[in-house]
Amino acid sequence: MRDYRQDFADFSPLVYLDCAYQGPVPRVAVERFHQAVEQKFHPIRITAADHLALPDRVRTRIAGLTGADAQEIAVTNSATQGIGIAAAGLPLGVGDEVVVASVNFPSNLFTWLHLRRKGVKVIVIHPEDGVVSPDQVAAALTPRTRILALDWVNYSTGYRIDLATFGSMIHDRGGIFVVDGSQGVGANELNLHALPVDILACAGYKWLLGAYGTGFAYVARDLLEKLDMNVINWFAVEGAEDFDSLPKDDFRLIHNARMFDSSETGSFINLNGFEASLEFIAGVTTRNVNEHCRRLLDRLGDGLLSRGYKLSAASLPGHESSILCFRAATQDATLQLRQRLTENHFAVSLRQGMIRVSPYLYNTEAEIDRMLELIPPI
Repeated sequence: MRDYRQDFADFSPLVYLDCAYQGPVPRVAVERFHQAVEQKFHPIRITAADHLALPDRVRTRIAGLTGADAQEIAVTNSATQGIGIAAAGLPLGVGDEVVVASVNFPSNLFTWLHLRRKGVKVIVIHPEDGVVSPDQVAAALTPRTRILALDWVNYSTGYRIDLATFGSMIHDRGGIFVVDGSQGVGANELNLHALPVDILACAGYKWLLGAYGTGFAYVARDLLEKLDMNVINWFAVEGAEDFDSLPKDDFRLIHNARMFDSSETGSFINLNGFEASLEFIAGVTTRNVNEHCRRLLDRLGDGLLSRGYKLSAASLPGHESSILCFRAATQDATLQLRQRLTENHFAVSLRQGMIRVSPYLYNTEAEIDRMLELIPPI
């Protein structure tokens, strides 16, 4: 694989190992941002077709990356909005149950807890060490369970669940599987049409290398008729392509996920850059991204184990991702080590008492070795 470091900013003297926090946009996206600013600076260059054409190009790119159809992709501004498509759109009320995990990212937790005001029973399971197990989920499911909501890759451990296993569990009970894919999509291969996933929401500013305020939601085609909408955007109706001929007295919604697009989807600056980043990832391929990250994290994991550190569940075979977390013997020692890494220009995060490392194409084995030199044996 070629050297991709020139495709990103020069972070030196910093070693940036925090893509799970903010994925930096590649240079091609920065160039596209500049072009978009010029377009807005000279608005005569913005055509009526751009309002739908740009989001449609982005959804097509996302569909190719995730194994979905473009008609199943809504262009959103966050994972929260995508999860809200299910939480606000499904007729949930008294007697209905939702199962979530306490280790979900807040977007995939608070959204569901808020349904308790409607009389929905929200069951929160509390996995040990961040590992959501099939047995624990199975024990929480009942004939009244309507939704199972989980994160594909845990943000605080890097642990990746088997989507097929959990999706089948809830589908066997007639329920819906909602997934937050923010820490997985773009760095792990995905074929949604081969999986029992009904809605997958994803932020675009991490492994998809987009700006903050970008994202998407996959909505399985057979779920569209079951979802209601509280707010109707003009581009969600049939005939939106001809703005001057929009219906005045009655309308019909289009029958695809575009009706769930966020307002002002044609955000020319954000979305032009996002399109360029998606093009970049398609050229690299998700497989190459994953293999590169895994090679670096395997090297790091071996070095940490030899020094006596405890690795997160992301080190378990079959559950690896592009994130690895670890901790020292005590919480104070972990905090001190994170401080030492920071003082020596290594950018990593601290999550749930563990140091989180999330490399990307711009990182090298030499940088991992330099990091290990700063980590003393326990």
